[in-house]
Amino acid sequence: MSSVLIVGGDQVEGIKEVLGNYGVSNIHHWSGRNGGDANKMIPQGTKVIVLVTKWVNHSITYKVKKHATKRGIKVLYTPNGSRERMFDIIKKDELKPTIASAFKEKRWWQFN
Repeated sequence: MSSVLIVGGDQVEGIKEVLGNYGVSNIHHWSGRNGGDANKMIPQGTKVIVLVTKWVNHSITYKVKKHATKRGIKVLYTPNGSRERMFDIIKKDELKPTIASAFKEKRWWQFN
């Protein structure tokens, strides 16, 4: 099953809400502050990683980027977990093609 991983941030409900509005239901979250987070493996089936840059340490950022690149996973960067920022990313089509191919059966990009 395809999923999205959010790394960083304590309050990511805004990101989860926006992704949920587009049909993404399998969402994982790592706080990015715990030392053990740097040793976690990106879950199988992850198609997109949202990296909340203000709330994650540099070593985790480096490792996530490195592993995502090796696996061909799209990484999106946002300074915070706000709804508005996620809507901006989607409107700029940075997310749409990747999510559309990962979650194509949901036709998430169509507004009701």
